[in-house]
Amino acid sequence: MFVRQASKIESMPSESVTEALRVEHRGLIVAAVMQCVAALETEAFEIANHGPGSYLGSEGCDVEAQKLLSPLAEFVDKQRTIDRFRIILQILRKEQIDTSREPYQSTILLVGLRNEITHFKSLWGQQITREKLSRGFSTLNHDPPPFIDEYSGYFPHKCLSADCGTWAVRTSVSFPDEIYRLLGVQSRFESVRDRITI
Repeated sequence: MFVRQASKIESMPSESVTEALRVEHRGLIVAAVMQCVAALETEAFEIANHGPGSYLGSEGCDVEAQKLLSPLAEFVDKQRTIDRFRIILQILRKEQIDTSREPYQSTILLVGLRNEITHFKSLWGQQITREKLSRGFSTLNHDPPPFIDEYSGYFPHKCLSADCGTWAVRTSVSFPDEIYRLLGVQSRFESVRDRITI
């Protein structure tokens, strides 16, 4: 919903995008990024506390895995977002996610973007460009919002676009999909995939 609304703003003629619409646009993309990472953290919590497949009901829940995970759920919840899934897979003696490929690489970048937004510090000039963030995003080739001045800093102005929001949503679906595959359970998204496709 947030990304679709941001896309509508980006499709307007640049001269008709007021300052209020620019603020709304940035807020929509920030909301999408924050929600996407929160969804990842919630999924790790659900798996650790209730077991893989718990959302499928008693017939789909891996009860043995739940017995192994639940005593360690509080410990898992205190780890970095991406590490929570690594630990869950390790406890259950499952294959680890390939850290050199997608969707892991995009998920690391997504969590980094959320952290930059959460701990944003307004800086001037060259300091505005967050080198690590800019380098990571340059490979994604996201189009900046068309109404952003070419001299604006990369983050947050050029970075927070509808392309970025779309990527965030897709990443927050593809990463859990891969985790479900490794856990050997059906993806939580199967029943709602048509509603989360952008």
